[in-house]
Amino acid sequence: MTLPPYVSPEGVGHAARLLKLSERLAASGRRGEALDAAREASEVLRNLARVNPDLYLSDLAKGLSVLAVRLSEARRPREGLAVSRETVRIRRRLTQQDYTPHAPGLADSLRRLAVDLSAAGELRDALATAQESVDLYRSLNEDQPSAYNTGLAEALTTLACRLSESGRQSSTFVTAQQAISVRRRLAQSDPAEQIPELAAALSSLAPRLRAVGYVDEGLDQALEAVSLYRRLDKDEPGSCTSELARALDVLASCGAAVGRREEALEAAEEAAALYRGLARRTPAIYSPEVIGSLGTLARRLSDVGRHHEALAATQEAVSVGRALAHSAPDTHLPDLAGALEAHAACLRDADRLDGALAAAREVVSIRRTLVQSSPTTYTPDLAGSLYILAVGLYTARQLHESFTAARESIDIYRRLVRANPASYTADLARSLNILTLNLNRAGRTHEALAAVQEAVTIYRSLVQIDPAAYKPDLAASLHNVAKCLGDTGHRSAALAAIRETATIRRELAGRDPATHAPALAPCLHRLAKRLAEAGHRNEALETAREAASLYRSLARKRPETFNQGLADTLGTYASILQWSGKEAEAARIRQEIKDVTLQMEIEASGGSF
Repeated sequence: MTLPPYVSPEGVGHAARLLKLSERLAASGRRGEALDAAREASEVLRNLARVNPDLYLSDLAKGLSVLAVRLSEARRPREGLAVSRETVRIRRRLTQQDYTPHAPGLADSLRRLAVDLSAAGELRDALATAQESVDLYRSLNEDQPSAYNTGLAEALTTLACRLSESGRQSSTFVTAQQAISVRRRLAQSDPAEQIPELAAALSSLAPRLRAVGYVDEGLDQALEAVSLYRRLDKDEPGSCTSELARALDVLASCGAAVGRREEALEAAEEAAALYRGLARRTPAIYSPEVIGSLGTLARRLSDVGRHHEALAATQEAVSVGRALAHSAPDTHLPDLAGALEAHAACLRDADRLDGALAAAREVVSIRRTLVQSSPTTYTPDLAGSLYILAVGLYTARQLHESFTAARESIDIYRRLVRANPASYTADLARSLNILTLNLNRAGRTHEALAAVQEAVTIYRSLVQIDPAAYKPDLAASLHNVAKCLGDTGHRSAALAAIRETATIRRELAGRDPATHAPALAPCLHRLAKRLAEAGHRNEALETAREAASLYRSLARKRPETFNQGLADTLGTYASILQWSGKEAEAARIRQEIKDVTLQMEIEASGGSF
């Protein structure tokens, strides 16, 4: 009998050399070659295991573990998941045969499988698998206290991430703190080895905490991670540049979540600069990171009103993304889609609606292609892209196409919610809102009311879980409810809805006026009109005065955006003043309307009249 190549004791050594080569190639950014080396090693080990499973199954499991990582790096989630599942099956079999030497490997393989299940969109199984990994590590630690703390810390971090994806707010927080606590103990006993791991855990868990409403705690962890990486970089310059860049990118998002916009922008600028430098030296590894960091930078620039710079950042990201997608479409089409999505948002902010629509359409086209290759992984992204396209089409008054995109987005989200309600319910509500606007503009007011009432029901339940995250969305939906109720003749119900909207938006603007005052002003204007229609003269007058005052302050800073709203609100205010018998004050307000209108005409004519 002739054995296949390398099916001999020398084959194990050959496979080990291939796996080391795979690690070196991956570290240098040569991911395709790294994957090929890992595949070849796994095939050698598979042949050995067929001939002598008792001797070589454990080696095969190790090789497959490396292959799963290489597939993940190459953006091949379904293949990576299949390999991770096979690894777990092998290690379960080995553990049943001989528990002590193989249980740690099974625990780690379960952790890896949880990551790959999540990447493939199988969130429920990912959570269960991550929990099994943690339970197994805890059991191992009972037999040998502290011997498996490193593995336990990794498993707890993975579990916290999966809990966050499932919307399990308090469980995410508790598990994240457990992971950090284990990391701190390890760092005390071995600072040189474990402080970088502590920093990595802090950085990876910070956005997970933010996502479930622990925004202050997320910011604290992001700040600590950056501080640790700066200290490590000071001790050994250049040793953790990529890790520092990643931590700064996280800090930028966490800072923005609590309204610290300037600090968030500084972190985003530093992260982008570091990634650009890394990409110049190792483009294959860091060019995708440049795209992500430029997207973060663009959002932070937009937050402070620097829209042209934000647009330039996303244009750079799209250029990088196109180059990557041209060289390796299977790997980098998702990067290009993300860059185009950020670019579309910046084009909208710059009032370049045609360009924004073109970018949004391209994103949908790319993600349809990606869904064909991996439906579970990319279907949620497609639904989100369709929602963004629907919003853009609505803004451009292309109602039929907007309606079609919104409907498709809702249909997808309903399927996703059935499988995983915690992850996609808020997205469904958001899509129902844009459908409401389309139906209302098309005169289908009763259908619009049904859609937005469903959105309000969803947001009320979400506010119970995370008020800070979802109160703005509830207010927006209630505002739409008020309009739909008014349009269908339900005046008293419309007044109740707009009152509740104003209450929520006053609260939000009190905490963060820069973010929420622009939404409060039109809400107060609508409330004043509804109060006047209902005959509540004094309350209507006070509300109109409040709305006019708020619009004046907004228009002083951004007249091009708020002067029209100011003029409309002043018109309502003047009418209510006259109704209240305050003729002189009404005349003064009408003169102010003329002044504001003249200012708008001068601006429209380019500053000359």
